[in-house]
Amino acid sequence: MGRPPKTTIGDIVDAAIELFGSRGFKGTTIAAIAERVGLTDAGVLHHFPTKASLIEAALERGLTLQTTRMQELLAPGGLEAIQRMRDWGAIVEESLELTSLQIVMSAEGIAPESPIRDYVIERYANTHGLIVGLIRQGIERGEIRSDADADWEASALVAYLDGIRLQRFLSRDRLALAESVRRYFDLLVERLAVDYERARPTR
Repeated sequence: MGRPPKTTIGDIVDAAIELFGSRGFKGTTIAAIAERVGLTDAGVLHHFPTKASLIEAALERGLTLQTTRMQELLAPGGLEAIQRMRDWGAIVEESLELTSLQIVMSAEGIAPESPIRDYVIERYANTHGLIVGLIRQGIERGEIRSDADADWEASALVAYLDGIRLQRFLSRDRLALAESVRRYFDLLVERLAVDYERARPTR
């Protein structure tokens, strides 16, 4: 008989994404992750000395995968980048385990004593700041109405995106997330654009 496949750091992170996403930070133990990948607790702790370091690695995995895709969409900047963000829902649909993890960790990160509180707050601030920057860039280019409130629009957009992700799971997969997000961004562009007919997406 051949040897069983060697467990990699990636295997540990994959198990962490699945278990943290379904059980939460408090409900997931190092022992459970170790059992999932066929290691001892010490074997997991050799790579990740604390549970906090493991959840950070799991969250970063999701952020890296989704950020790479989003950077491609946002490359043009301004109104075009916002218009292209209509594909965000389809990106989320491709990585539902990571999305579940992000939702659960965002909720647990609210607690002042949470080890991931700083991470969750920083992630929100970065997302909000990114959208504000795109809107202001669009205003400077003359693509977005000069009276648009970038800060309010960014807060409303983040609230929608967070809410629609949660509804995707609460609806037991009945919500068409990708299409719902596309419709929201189409309406957003219509509201913001100086020349909506020119900015209207090609279907």
